[in-house]
Amino acid sequence: MNDIQLREVDLNLLVVLDVLLEERSVTGAAERLDLTPSAVSHALKRLRELFDDELLLRDGRRMRPTVRAEGLAETLPRVLQQVARTIATPEPFEPTTSTRTFRLAAPDFIASLVPALLQDVRNAAPGIRVELAPYSATAVRELAEGRYDALIAPDGIRDEDLRGQPLGTWPWAVYGREGHPAFADWSAEAWSDYPHLRVHTSGVRGRSPIDRRASQLGIRRVVGAMVPTFSMAAPILAQTDLLLTVPSVAIGNTAIAFHLDHREIPFDLPPMGLSLFRSAAEGDEPGVRWFLERVATAFSKLDEDQ
Repeated sequence: MNDIQLREVDLNLLVVLDVLLEERSVTGAAERLDLTPSAVSHALKRLRELFDDELLLRDGRRMRPTVRAEGLAETLPRVLQQVARTIATPEPFEPTTSTRTFRLAAPDFIASLVPALLQDVRNAAPGIRVELAPYSATAVRELAEGRYDALIAPDGIRDEDLRGQPLGTWPWAVYGREGHPAFADWSAEAWSDYPHLRVHTSGVRGRSPIDRRASQLGIRRVVGAMVPTFSMAAPILAQTDLLLTVPSVAIGNTAIAFHLDHREIPFDLPPMGLSLFRSAAEGDEPGVRWFLERVATAFSKLDEDQ
């Protein structure tokens, strides 16, 4: 493997490579970069020497990337974006005139806070847009890399590239349809006797804290169905005898809309805490700090309403 020394790398070559990987054409890349095809070809030759790889192979009228190039196509745009942010002169952040887009990754069960968040942002900064993304197994890495501005996730994430602030804790509750027979004589046995609906999202790995604690107490949960999002849960509960055990924040006002009843979880289970995470490298930027304050404010209002 070729040992590349950073001091030997011409950053302009990486810019050319990024465009070449998108265009798959020397001519197309030359047009976008406002260079001659000869200059792009020369840059490609130097890139091949730098990476000790052909990178792009002639395939008819276009070029086909090598395996190494395909990997670079995944990481290079983020690297160049990070470099650009690092050397750029910071601009003052003025919410009332900004047209910036802030990206928030979060579990879908925080949907009840979204209206308050969007209204708060709209009132303070009408030109700002908020993009929501689902919490996934890669969300922590993507936040650290700058793909998101903020991440809402359960407490307990430990990563030197992130900083977190607590948003609050919520007790666990068990939801079912109005008149559910389990609620007539509520107990751990009743909880165990009826099948449960489980929400299994891509961001959760391993056994849930519910099953871990139930197992410690010798209680068994029978899962009758699984769904990928919390938004699907309420209508299913309303028309079945399934039960759903979740932190109270996960259901919110949808319990009223679908006429769901609920009880406290019939065994000891510590409440679930949520934190708001930011990138250690970029989280102190004025715009990000402003957005984090808006998210925290929306959560405080949500907590007051419950």
